[in-house]
Amino acid sequence: MGKQASDNGLGALTAGEKRLIALESLQWCAVNAVYFLGLIGAATYELGGNAFLVAAITLVRNLCNSLANAASGPVIDRIGPRKTALATLYAMLAMSIFMGIVPPSVPTLMFAAVMMGLGGGSINTCTRTYPVYLTRGKAGLARLNGLMVFYSNIAYAAGPIAGGVLAGFFPTRVVFLFMAVCLVGAIRVTWDCRETVTPEREGSGKQKDDKLGMVSGVIEGARVTMRTHDLRLIFVSGFLGFFAFGAFDSLESLFYRDVLAVDVVWMGILSAISGFGMAIGSYIFTKIPARKIDIPLLLATLTFVGIGSMIYVGTNILVVAIAGQFINGLAWGFMEPTQAILVQERTPMTHLGRVMGFVRLGLNSAGVIPLAVAPFLAEAFGVQRVLFGASCIIALVGGFSSIMRSGRLRVRRTQVKE
Repeated sequence: MGKQASDNGLGALTAGEKRLIALESLQWCAVNAVYFLGLIGAATYELGGNAFLVAAITLVRNLCNSLANAASGPVIDRIGPRKTALATLYAMLAMSIFMGIVPPSVPTLMFAAVMMGLGGGSINTCTRTYPVYLTRGKAGLARLNGLMVFYSNIAYAAGPIAGGVLAGFFPTRVVFLFMAVCLVGAIRVTWDCRETVTPEREGSGKQKDDKLGMVSGVIEGARVTMRTHDLRLIFVSGFLGFFAFGAFDSLESLFYRDVLAVDVVWMGILSAISGFGMAIGSYIFTKIPARKIDIPLLLATLTFVGIGSMIYVGTNILVVAIAGQFINGLAWGFMEPTQAILVQERTPMTHLGRVMGFVRLGLNSAGVIPLAVAPFLAEAFGVQRVLFGASCIIALVGGFSSIMRSGRLRVRRTQVKE
């Protein structure tokens, strides 16, 4: 009776599913603490770096993240998410211990950015394919993905808080040792998080190796994605939405300084409000019926992400920006698990790593180009106008894609009736 009463809570999960949630939460706690304090914080405050150094570190990390998203997909399809995750965690652990001992410099921070990008991209692809290896059925996937996003968002906010406390008493590089402690915990839970579902492998011998090679694996992931209508729609709508979001990475801090006229503390406060909204959204997500998790829900949440962003950057009023960030986070709390479930559900298990890797490659690489373009647009039109325009694009992509899909379905039904 007790388990039935908590159908959508941790009590309904298997030990493996709980370990996966712990893996996702621990790695986000570690990575987020180090990103804001060990990388950006050390570059800005300890090295006295300028905007170009910070931008270079961010760009290197993002590019490596995108590369690892795609490269890890074929590996997951070959050896499974558990072994892929363990290899990645061990490499990140070695890096974190090294960075926690060596004083920061430009070369070491660049090395850390590369390793964090590669490790983060690989782990994120692993954790988004892992649920299919642990549970079957849309209801089970919905519960597990929703709770993963819920708890990882709490950890996402807790990491920088813990890192900030440590940095207040010790040199900034100590946050890398905090990362090492989190990664040891992540390795421990991953070690026992064994796959309970094994896909039927394609072919055998050399034929199998050819199909699962790095480059051919990415191409195969692209082929499967683009030939399937729903996967193609998920990829294209997500790419366009994330492309617009790239402007925020370059200009958001200027929006705080020049438009809202608040100090840097508010960047952390408003980020926490967004994270709080994401946690609430992902928790509500676990309560909705599995049958309602579909493409229209994904496109609706993308639209609301755009609307929330429009509210966030549309005025110079702090209270309005707070409301916009909360709406934005609430929508993201729905969009992330919805997107993961739809890809998991619509992809043959033998190709899931490659398809998920290609989708993640598209989403993460989409924001790279605006990093270079947005500053020039801001010079011409102003920071707020560029950010508001990007927000409008996100909302229009979601809304237009939803209208196009509805029209296509109506045409299909009419053809069937005729």
